[in-house]
Amino acid sequence: MNKMSKWKRMAALGISTMMIVSTAACGSGSGGNSKSEKTDAKNQSKGTTISFWNSFTGSDGDMLVELVNRYNKENEDGITVEMDISSDFDSQLSTAFAAGTGPTMILSSSAYRFTYGDYMQDISDVFDKTDLDKDDFIQSYLDYCSEGDKLYFVPFQVVGYYMYWNKDLFEAAGLDPEAPPTTWEEWQTYAEKITDESKNVYGSGISYDYPYQIAHMMQRLGGLSVTDDNGSWKANFAGNKGYADFLTMYKTLTENGDNPLEADTDSMVSAGQIGMTVGGPWVTAGLDTAGVNYGIGLIPQGDAGDMNSVEVLGFSVTTTASDEEKEAAYKFIEWWNSENEEGSSPALEWSVANGFPAYTYSVQEKDEYKQSEKLSVMSSANPDAPTDFIVDSSFPGINDILNDVIPEMINSVAFGNMSVNDALEKAQTTADKIVGEYNK
Repeated sequence: MNKMSKWKRMAALGISTMMIVSTAACGSGSGGNSKSEKTDAKNQSKGTTISFWNSFTGSDGDMLVELVNRYNKENEDGITVEMDISSDFDSQLSTAFAAGTGPTMILSSSAYRFTYGDYMQDISDVFDKTDLDKDDFIQSYLDYCSEGDKLYFVPFQVVGYYMYWNKDLFEAAGLDPEAPPTTWEEWQTYAEKITDESKNVYGSGISYDYPYQIAHMMQRLGGLSVTDDNGSWKANFAGNKGYADFLTMYKTLTENGDNPLEADTDSMVSAGQIGMTVGGPWVTAGLDTAGVNYGIGLIPQGDAGDMNSVEVLGFSVTTTASDEEKEAAYKFIEWWNSENEEGSSPALEWSVANGFPAYTYSVQEKDEYKQSEKLSVMSSANPDAPTDFIVDSSFPGINDILNDVIPEMINSVAFGNMSVNDALEKAQTTADKIVGEYNK
């Protein structure tokens, strides 16, 4: 997936226009209601047809079609899931809601709760009305899908960012190919050693046109750009030493020729021209296709401390769903996360086939999952570490920060000859206007 297609995909998921992130406070609903209540829910949903909308138009969408068809064929409740996959999912959804209609269930970024929260039901009782074990779900990911004591999404896919390095370029530079940098100081030192101008090889691959990549890196040095300050949102750009350190590092790398001034560094990574980069799980597809000998690891932490910044995509039931349709949607979600006689589940199949880390402990413990080096690395992040991505997970304006603040900030340093401090002051001014709108 090239960079442009990736951005389009993120926009369709609500990630780019990812993004991403989360919500505080845990989802409610806890462990099991009576057997009779669960039986009543099952009987209530028998023979129900539900509509299911999402934007998975790629090869993963083909797999989703296969799994939904399997459910329709195998479920014993006579439930039929009618799925609609659209590249114009967001417009389709907003138009339907405005007209008082819409699907029973959607699959989207949990950030959609900010845009469409009025059209989403609290589904905290999914753990009471099904056999799903709430304790099996990693709590920080449930928190990401919640507001207060209300759960709006059941996790489906976790999207994190990771460090990738070219082992052959490491070896050529006299570095241990099995020992990637663990600090940002090492990142810069290794980048200088790897860079080979005669071969058009750069040690570092940070794109000025990739705010999600930049945000995942800079927050490890300077923390969140928007935080809750006694009930009001507060922007944290000006005077942020960690952000200044990141911008200084980027400026030094580019001026020294150790990082290209390019937008599409992903293509250079796949071409074997980049020693180290940061990206999502999709990066591996290009590397595997190109036959690059690479390693994958967690992004180095910084002064901001331990974190596991991610985006969580999930299933949500809309307010247009009847009680019967809601119960039928619960049965599908339950099936997705339930093991068959062979010990497999759609959730496990999806994670292994598409390379995204699991959101339940039971899937992470499966041999098939643990045999994947990539998935093992992705799951090695501390599940109890904060999952907020670049802003407090309850801040609704994350897209504004990603689209209007970070790109201008990095570009002013890369091309505008602006000092790091001036760039941060300017970013603060823009961010203050954004948080001001949400503080009203």
